[in-house]
Amino acid sequence: MNEQKTTLTADRVQAEYEKCVQYNTGLGLYEDVKQCENFVEGKQWEGLKSKNLRPITMNVLDPIVHYKVAQIVSNDVDQEVEPFLPDEQAEYAAKILEQSIDRVVERTKLKSKHHMVLRDACVDGDAALYFYFDASKQSGLGGVQGEICAEQVMNTNILFGNPSSSSVQEQPYLIIVRRRPVSEIRKDAKRLGCKDWESIEGESDGLYKGDDEQNNSDSLGNELVRFWKSEDGRVHYCRSCGRVMIEQDVATEMTLYPVAYLSWKPRKNCYHGVMEIKPLINTQIEINKQWTALALMLRNNAMPKLVYNRNKFPKGWDPDATSIGVTGDVKDALTGVAGSMPIPTEATGITSTMTDALKSVAGANDAALGNVKNPENSSAIVAVQTANAAPLALTKIAYYQFVEDYERVLIDMMHAYYGMRQVKITDEATDPETGDTQEQTRVEMFDFGTLSVEALDLNIHIGEASYWSRILQVSTLNNLQTAGVMPNMVEFLSRMPEGSVKDQEGLVEAAKRVQQQASMQQALQGGGLTNG
Repeated sequence: MNEQKTTLTADRVQAEYEKCVQYNTGLGLYEDVKQCENFVEGKQWEGLKSKNLRPITMNVLDPIVHYKVAQIVSNDVDQEVEPFLPDEQAEYAAKILEQSIDRVVERTKLKSKHHMVLRDACVDGDAALYFYFDASKQSGLGGVQGEICAEQVMNTNILFGNPSSSSVQEQPYLIIVRRRPVSEIRKDAKRLGCKDWESIEGESDGLYKGDDEQNNSDSLGNELVRFWKSEDGRVHYCRSCGRVMIEQDVATEMTLYPVAYLSWKPRKNCYHGVMEIKPLINTQIEINKQWTALALMLRNNAMPKLVYNRNKFPKGWDPDATSIGVTGDVKDALTGVAGSMPIPTEATGITSTMTDALKSVAGANDAALGNVKNPENSSAIVAVQTANAAPLALTKIAYYQFVEDYERVLIDMMHAYYGMRQVKITDEATDPETGDTQEQTRVEMFDFGTLSVEALDLNIHIGEASYWSRILQVSTLNNLQTAGVMPNMVEFLSRMPEGSVKDQEGLVEAAKRVQQQASMQQALQGGGLTNG
């Protein structure tokens, strides 16, 4: 896995890039991704040459993609960081990491990127998130600069040194292809002291990389970011564009490649996943043809054309004339009506059946969407929807692993780049007199460089798992209250999971007032007995 110490040149990086591109081309990746993207976006008649035909696009693929992605991201993602061994210092660091991850997720809008990553994985087969540290970005923490940033990467723009393996961290090297304006690449190269920055030119190899409309332009260049691991397990990287080395062999303190990868359906002995949309394209084409043919028949029937005898109209046919002169017998002038052929009754039925079959094969039929004829039977709807969501269970597991992977990357990057920083810690404190539990927040300084990453174990509680854990917690609290172990209603309500009770904070305050009134009444009664 670790690469031998050799001198990296721009020519070598370019050669590795071309080798990886050749592998993807052999799979037909670039053409397949372009086709799938076009069809989902509604560009389903490209290349058609027709004078009068007005093609109809009945896009069934786009709602299928939205449905499947929504099934996975409908539940929120949360994390819990726990130390591998019970230790007070490790638990303190774990709490800081947990809240620091929340902050990065919020500032980088990672949860909104989840939808796009899953969408690309569903359409293109796989997708990735690339993380980097921007030292010039304001953190908002006591004047400290530098923030972790996230960038979504299409599967056409990430290249594995060993394409037969899907494991990111076991790769001999990774190459991230960043399509950037040439002016920005030159500016970065000049700032970093590159002598050949003026010779950087835009390039397009004709391969689809998500900016197909600019493939014939030289305004964009391929900035190649190559990552590898040295013998001590540390991550290194370099940046190049064409034959120009922008940044040479930068050593980091990271131990993980800053990449999280997601495949919709894993493919054997290949890091690219199976495209969900590709097998459905031919059926989508036939649906469009059927609807177009049906619309053409309707249009012809709606505006039929008269057929006339030219011998009876020596001056031609004027449809706007108030009176028409006919030579000879008027009865023989008009011979009939063209374009009024009857529409086969099976036409609409076949088209609708084909559309329903496509949705059914894709797992996005009416039953899965809740569009059933008996809405009163809610339990049956839920059961059907649950059954239809079952095929996505493996994809959900892959998605959860993807989230865990990038959160481990975030911890690794914090250890490498953050240094001494202000951290906000929110925890619970118990009043020794009243026994009430309240949240308190404090700001402290913490040195992320001293953090022992290997000593931490990251547990992810996601979506439905969190839901069932809440149910179990509520059940446990009810049993404790029934047994008399927890007679205090304030403590009971405070320990209830967030969102399980409506207006939880208001109920807690009301319980506190009742408890205070009871205490005051008891005190008054005790005082009266003493005085008597």
